[in-house]
Amino acid sequence: MLMRVFGNHKVCRNCLRRLRTLNKSFQREGSSHSWRSASVRSTFLDFFCGKHEHLFVPSSSIIAKKGEGSYFTNAGMNQFKPIFLNDVGDGSPMSHYRRVANSQKCVRIGGKHNDLEDVGHDLTHHTFFEMLGSWSFGDYFKREACAMALELLRDVYKIPMSALYFTYFKGDNSLQLEEDLETRDLWLSLGVHKERVLPFGMRDNFWDMGVTGPCGPCTEIHYDHHHSGNRLVPHLVNANSPQVVEIWNLVFMQYNRQLDQSLVPLLQRHVDTGLGLERLTATLQNSTSNYDTDLFTPIFDAIHKDCGTPRYQGRVGSDDLGGRDMAYRVVADHIRMLCVCLSEGILPDRVDQHGHKVRLVLYRCLQSAKVLGVNPGYISSLVDIIVDSLGGTYPELNQSCKRIKDVINSSEDHYYHTLEQGTNTFKKFLRKRKKTGPITELESGDLLSGHYGYPVPMEILTSLAQQHKLSIQIPQRGSEKQTEKQKEQVYDLSHLQSLPRTDDHYKYLYRRTGSEYEFPDLPDTSVVGILSRQCGESEESLQSGQEASLFLDKTCFYAECGGQIGDTGILQNETSVFVVTDTQRVGELIQHVGYVEKGEIRKGDKLTARINQDRRLGNMRAHTATHLLNWSLRKLTSDARQNGSQVGEDRLYFEVFTARVMDTVADVNQLQDGVRGLIGRGLPVSSHSLPLSEAQSLDHVVYLLNEVYPHTVNVVSIETEEESKSVELCGGTHVLNTQDIGDFCIEKFKGVGQGRKCFYCFTGQLATQAQHNGNTLQKMMSDLEIAVKTERGHQKWEDMIKSINTMMFSAVLPKLERDDVENRLNQIEHVAMTKLNALNAQELQKEIMISIRKIRSWLQLTIDYGNTNVIKKALLTTSIDRPVVVMKSDSKTTHFGVAFPKNCDAKLKEEILKVFRDHDVKLRQQKKTNKIEFWCVNVHDLVKSEEIQWALSVLYYRSLREDSKTR
Repeated sequence: MLMRVFGNHKVCRNCLRRLRTLNKSFQREGSSHSWRSASVRSTFLDFFCGKHEHLFVPSSSIIAKKGEGSYFTNAGMNQFKPIFLNDVGDGSPMSHYRRVANSQKCVRIGGKHNDLEDVGHDLTHHTFFEMLGSWSFGDYFKREACAMALELLRDVYKIPMSALYFTYFKGDNSLQLEEDLETRDLWLSLGVHKERVLPFGMRDNFWDMGVTGPCGPCTEIHYDHHHSGNRLVPHLVNANSPQVVEIWNLVFMQYNRQLDQSLVPLLQRHVDTGLGLERLTATLQNSTSNYDTDLFTPIFDAIHKDCGTPRYQGRVGSDDLGGRDMAYRVVADHIRMLCVCLSEGILPDRVDQHGHKVRLVLYRCLQSAKVLGVNPGYISSLVDIIVDSLGGTYPELNQSCKRIKDVINSSEDHYYHTLEQGTNTFKKFLRKRKKTGPITELESGDLLSGHYGYPVPMEILTSLAQQHKLSIQIPQRGSEKQTEKQKEQVYDLSHLQSLPRTDDHYKYLYRRTGSEYEFPDLPDTSVVGILSRQCGESEESLQSGQEASLFLDKTCFYAECGGQIGDTGILQNETSVFVVTDTQRVGELIQHVGYVEKGEIRKGDKLTARINQDRRLGNMRAHTATHLLNWSLRKLTSDARQNGSQVGEDRLYFEVFTARVMDTVADVNQLQDGVRGLIGRGLPVSSHSLPLSEAQSLDHVVYLLNEVYPHTVNVVSIETEEESKSVELCGGTHVLNTQDIGDFCIEKFKGVGQGRKCFYCFTGQLATQAQHNGNTLQKMMSDLEIAVKTERGHQKWEDMIKSINTMMFSAVLPKLERDDVENRLNQIEHVAMTKLNALNAQELQKEIMISIRKIRSWLQLTIDYGNTNVIKKALLTTSIDRPVVVMKSDSKTTHFGVAFPKNCDAKLKEEILKVFRDHDVKLRQQKKTNKIEFWCVNVHDLVKSEEIQWALSVLYYRSLREDSKTR
C-alpha cells in the first residue's frame, strides 16, 4: 500500500484524508476564537508596516474633498489621489510616500457607491466599514504585491490555499489591451494551482479612477466558505454567490486614460490594494455573515439583555418573520456609522448634504429600533460599545463620546415629535385625497412643504408611504435641480485652454497709510482672450454695448473665491472703457465679466485695471470680521465646524455646525461682544504663504476638511503677543488691522437647536447705522410704552405702532434690538389697541351727542381715528333717536357704520340703505338690540367709496332742507 507523510508519520491515503479534515477543522476552530477584529486589523498593519517597511498613514476624514464625486470618503485610496494624478507639491508629506498602509474609515450612503438600501436585507452590506489598504507609489509592483498578499493570508492568517481563488485580467481586444499573463504567471510561480487562477474581463478585473486618469488591471483574491480538500468551484467566482466572496483586490495602475479613451503607459507605476476588515474578520471567524463577528455581536447582545428582545438569529428574507433580525442589523450598522460621522462634527440636518444623510440614517435606525421594542432614549447607550470597539484605532471617538450621546438623544426627541406631527399630517392628506394609487411628485412636494399642516420630512414620509403600501415619487432636492440647471448652462471652454494663466498676485498689493487704504491701478495689462456672453464663443473684438468676459495676462481684480465676492471696476485705455460687473475664476484664468461702455476692445489691447475701491474695502472688512466671528464661535463652543460663508460690501453670512443648543440673547451677546472687543483692540492682521502640509500643522489653524487647497496656501493670522486669536487658511483679502473693520453687529441668527446655525452680520458704516437705528427703535418703543401706561396722546398711538413696525421690517437693525422691541411690542400692542379703541369710542360718543343736540336731522359724521370696532362700540352705547352714519377712511379702505333707532322713520331708513345697494355694496346688519340696529361695511374701492359718500351727502342735505321747511 502506498503510504503518505503526515507530520513525522507515514499513513495510508484514507487516514491521510481523515487527518487532514480533522486538522483543518481544528485550525479553523482555533482561528475563529483567536482572531478578534482588533487583532485582524493590527496584524495587517504590523505585517506591512513592521515586516515590509510601509509607512503608517492615519485614516483621512470621512468628509470627502470637493471634486471627489461623493459626499463621503468611500475608499481607502481617496486621500492618495494627488499622488496618482501627479499633483503633489514639493512641500507635501505625500512627496515622500513610497510604501504606505492604513485602515481607512469609509461611508457609502450616496453617489455611485450607495449601500444604504441594501443594509439589513443581507449579511454583508454596510453604510460604514473599514478598508485595510497597502500602497506602493513608484516602488514595488506586481511581484512583490502578490507575494505579500499571499504571505499574509496563508502564513499569517493561516487561510488554507484550498479556500482561495485568484483572478486576473483576460484582456480586451476592443481597447487593444493584452491579457495580464504576468499576474497569472506570478500566482502560479507562488504555488497556486492553475485551476484556481481565473481570467475575467473589464468589469471585474480592470480598475478606473474615472473617465480619464490613472487605471490598470487588477487581481482579486476570493474565499470559498465551503472549501474542502477536493472542492473546486471556479464557476462561483464573481457569480454573486455567498459561498465564494471577494476578500482582497490588488490594483496595478500602469496606464493613464486620455480624453479620447486611449491608454498611455504611466511613467511611474503604482499598487493600490484594499481589504475590507468586516469581511476578512468574518472569514477568519469562520462565518459567512459579517454580522456574526465581534464587530456587531456585542451590540446584539446588549439589545437582547437590556430590552428583552429575542436573540439575533441571523435570518434573512422570508425566514425573518416580522423583520426582527433585519432590524437588528440596521440598528447595529447605523449606530456605528452615526458614531463615526458625529465624531467628526457632522450633525443631523435638513439641508446640509452631509447632515441630511446622517439624519436619514438616524431616522432609519430609530424606525428599526421600534421593531425591536427598544424604548426611546436607549439607542445612545450603544455608543459606549462602539467606542470600545473602534476608539483605540480612531481616537476622535473617545474624545467625543459624550457629545455623540447628547446629539443622538436630542435628535431622537425631535424625531418622535416630528413623527407624531408627520403621522397626523399624513392621515389628514389621506382623508382629503380623492384617489388611490401612487403618491405623485406634486403630492409628495405638498407634504414635504407643509401644505397639509406640518411639513413631513422625506425620511418619515417614505416610511409612512411604505406602511400604507403606497409607492411614492419624491421631488428632486434643490441641490439636484441646481446641478441640472448648471449642466444646461455649461459652455465649451476648451478654447480657453491655450490661454496663459492669469497672474493675479497684484490683488494683494494694497497698502494702508494711516487709516486710509490705497489700491494701486495696474497698467499695461494685455487682453489675451475674449469670451462672448451670449454664446460662450471666443471673439477677436468687442464693440460698444456688447457684453462679454475679458481674460488678461495679469490683473489686480479679486475673483470670487472662499466666500468673498468678486471685484468690480473698469478696464480702460485712452479710447475704450470696459465696465467689470463681476470677477470669476476659471481654472487658472481670471474672468472679468462685464460690457464695453465706450470704444472698441480687441485682443492684444493694453488696458489699465482699476478696481472699485469702496466695494473691495467693504469686502475686506466683512471677510476679516468673518474670521473674528469664527474665532468667537469656537471660543463659545469647541465643536463649531464652519460649513460656508459669503462676504461682500460690509455684509457677511456665516454658516456653522455645532451640537450646542444656543441661548439666543446670551450667546449672541457673547459672540457680538467678542468680535467687537477684538476690533477695538486694533490687532494686526498678517498674511503669509506656506506649503499646505506646514500650514495644516500649525497650532489652532482652521481650515475646511472637504476643501481642496493648492500646494502653497495663504495663512491669515490675527494675533496678540500672548496668543493667536485666529489662524485660518484663506486666500481672501483682508484689512491690515482689526480696528479698520470699524464696527460689527449680528443682524439675524437662524437655528437655535443642534445642527446648522446661520449668522447674518454687518460691518463698517452699515453696522454703525444698524446700531444707531437700534437705539432709535428702542427709544420709539419706550415712548410708546410710556404713552400707553399714562394714557396720553392716544391719537398718535396707532401711528407710533406703524412707525415701529415699518422700521423693524425696512431698516438695518441689530438682532438683539429688533428681537427685544418685537417682544415688547407684542406684549403692549393688544393692550394699546384695546385702550385706544375704548378712548376713541368715548370721543366718538361725545361727537355724536354734541351733533344730536345741534342738528335735528339724521347724522353723517366723518372721523380720522378709530376703526369699525370703534364705530360699532360708540353707536351701540349711545342713546340715539335718529339714524347715524359714521365714515372713516384710510389709504386703502373706507369703514362705514350705520345705526338706526328702533322707532326710525321707515322711509328714511330705506333711502339710506338704498344708497349702498345702488352702488352694489352690501351693507350687513351686525347687531340688533332693543333700541338700535347696527349695520356696517368696508369698501376697498376708493372711487366707489367717494360716490357713496357723495350720495349720502346729497341725501343728508335734502333731509336738512325738508326738515327746515317742516319747521
